[in-house]
Amino acid sequence: MMKPRGNLLYALLGLLFVAALALSGLTACSSSNEAPSGADAGDSGPREHESETWSEIRLGLGHQQHINDPKIVCTSCHENGFKNPGTKPCLVCHTKQAAGQTHAGGATPETKTDCLTCHTFWPRKTTPTCIGCHEKAQGKLAAVTEHRTTECNSCHKVHEKPAVKAMDCTSCHKQRSPLHAAHDGSKGCLDCHSAHGAAVTARTSCSSSSCHTKPAGPKPAMHDSCLTCHTPHQFAASAPATCISCHKQKPTLLAATVPAHAKCNTCHVPHSPKATDATCSNCHTNVHVNHGGEKGTCTSCHAPHSGNLNAKGPACTTCHQNVAASDKAAHAGGTACVACHTTPHAPQVTRGDGTVFCARCHAPITRITAASLGHKDCAKCHGAATHKPTKAPACATCHAAEASTAHAGHQQCTTCHEKHDGKLLANAKTCASCHAQKTGGPHGAIQGGCANCHRPHGPKGLDAPPTCATCHDRAKLPGLHRASSHADCNKCHTSHAPPHPDRATCTGSCHVDRRNHQPAASACNGCHVFRRGT
Repeated sequence: MMKPRGNLLYALLGLLFVAALALSGLTACSSSNEAPSGADAGDSGPREHESETWSEIRLGLGHQQHINDPKIVCTSCHENGFKNPGTKPCLVCHTKQAAGQTHAGGATPETKTDCLTCHTFWPRKTTPTCIGCHEKAQGKLAAVTEHRTTECNSCHKVHEKPAVKAMDCTSCHKQRSPLHAAHDGSKGCLDCHSAHGAAVTARTSCSSSSCHTKPAGPKPAMHDSCLTCHTPHQFAASAPATCISCHKQKPTLLAATVPAHAKCNTCHVPHSPKATDATCSNCHTNVHVNHGGEKGTCTSCHAPHSGNLNAKGPACTTCHQNVAASDKAAHAGGTACVACHTTPHAPQVTRGDGTVFCARCHAPITRITAASLGHKDCAKCHGAATHKPTKAPACATCHAAEASTAHAGHQQCTTCHEKHDGKLLANAKTCASCHAQKTGGPHGAIQGGCANCHRPHGPKGLDAPPTCATCHDRAKLPGLHRASSHADCNKCHTSHAPPHPDRATCTGSCHVDRRNHQPAASACNGCHVFRRGT
């Protein structure tokens, strides 16, 4: 009989032990000084679970999800009584979620995100929401303003990689046209819009993004904003506003006859509309401008939107007024500019030594000066100012020695010399062309001619005619030439005339006492001989 009683006693003692164990666990849970981790651990003031019984705590959302379905016994997580176990038990079952956890949270242990930050186990505690934290900036993440009422898990997968799988924006924004996203490498709407930033900020993102960084530098007025010409969500390259919507129909050079000039974008690039001279070369590839020694000066002559828009270019004297009064009055007043400057785009003319340049008009002259070292360069006499050549200076400017030694009648150089090559004129090659009366007399047939006694000018040749004795030795002259009274040749002779043996010559100043001697004789040398054999 005693044995059954003993078994019953042991059974009652076992029940009391279990009850005591449960009671001790509840006491530990309700009186523990150890705060829960995660979001609940950060609560200030009295701990929420101090006044709660185990039956109330088990009603928390996290506990309900674990002990109802599936049925998980408390000791699976609470191994050491009913103290807060932290996140360690979570990692036992939720290995996949833990491995894919991408919500890093803050950088410090106090702000770092763990399972209990979002998953609450306490009763009467509101389940955390994403916007609850992200309505304010979180470190580098800006506050969420756009899409704050949209389910975050539509795009964000906290326990997956990649963490963000954005929805198709057009599923909600059907009124927007995604034409701007129709290019390779596009992220769709996110090319311009931030998922959580205010939509209006996309208006300033065009040039600040990595997509439209060119052209760099300052933009002209009214071209500094993309939205001046482009409409948001219709940013196709073919759909901007036309230039004339702001600039009206601007008068343009030769627009009526040159179709390309009638289109603004022939010369103006929309994103950098200020045209330069280099723009002209895009079409005029065969024109190489070198006007005034500078390249690329098309618009200095061809004003695109001002002046005479029907003329190809202005008159040369519009700029070169110092050259001539008109385009046909240069170079001594009667030469057109194009006579020398045949190519307006490269008008510089190479003078060379003076002959190449001048020969275009003065070919006959430059041919004859080519052989003259002193007269070969036109500029030496006519100056370097080809547009207003100077009058040739006197020959004495260079030929001072000749001018200072020229005898009377020879002072005008061009009487005997051709002015461009200096050679003797055909009619001046012999002295007889001017001195015909001097060709007779006893010296007319002497070899060497006039140059035996004369020179036209210095510095070479005889300075003055030599004396007769230079050629005529008195000791060898026949007849009365030897008489001392006849020593002065000039009393009877002249250089260019035969001797004068007439009575008047002999009795004029010398033999005055013989004036009446043989009055019938007209010449004295009939008896008084001066030649051999007589």
